[in-house]
Amino acid sequence: MSQYERMPAEPGVYRVTTHNGTVHIIDTVTGTWERRPSPRSAPFAYDHQKAPLSSLGSGWEVGGLGHLEVADETYLGGGTWHRTSFIASIRDASDQEPSDADGKGTPPQEAEKTP
Repeated sequence: MSQYERMPAEPGVYRVTTHNGTVHIIDTVTGTWERRPSPRSAPFAYDHQKAPLSSLGSGWEVGGLGHLEVADETYLGGGTWHRTSFIASIRDASDQEPSDADGKGTPPQEAEKTP
């Protein structure tokens, strides 16, 4: 299992989990971001879909607030900046956590009920 204190500089697919349980999949190879909210998170326009990532800003470290810009010209008329909650962990996306059995941030007992 590869775990990092800050977002690696080398291209890859990284799984960023916040203290409230929301998961952000940052793919610096294809330039996409996906937000998988926890049940405690408010819904958001980009939830559970890949959005074009324009740039990563500051804060991509454990304990930080990650900033990113989405280059989607269709949402609010241009690119938008987003901020995560406090980051609890950063790891390779291939390292699936038990709390993400269905790949959508759903706890295992909830995922088993999902058709």
